Amino acid sequence: MDFDHRQVALVIARGRAVNGLVMLVFPGIVGWMLFGKAGRQPVARALLRLVGVRDLVLGIGAITTLKEHTMDAEWVGMGAVADVVDGVVSLVTPGLVRRSRFVSVIGGGAAAAGLLASRKIADERVPASEIDS
Repeated sequence: MDFDHRQVALVIARGRAVNGLVMLVFPGIVGWMLFGKAGRQPVARALLRLVGVRDLVLGIGAITTLKEHTMDAEWVGMGAVADVVDGVVSLVTPGLVRRSRFVSVIGGGAAAAGLLASRKIADERVPASEIDS
């Protein structure tokens, strides 16, 4: 079975953009789902909006560059690194509800897939020495 890393990266990027938009527009609902009652606090909603903007930008950047074949591995990799950081923070922060830990495991899977896709996309690039020849 042939595995299309570019297609996987595009699915992750689209999911990231949608997730970011949802966090930006509905931070109270997302906060409650992830953090319980604490997620409805103004500070939590503001933080979720910040993360939403970050994910929206990373998602749109990855979608655009994947279609243009420019800086695509870098944008996919940046999104994967953001997922790793989010997952680690969610796992080590005391007092979070159990479902937020589950979400961090899902994010870890997306991070692993994104890092692998980023590496494979970067490997597809033609070396500069071959272009000059």
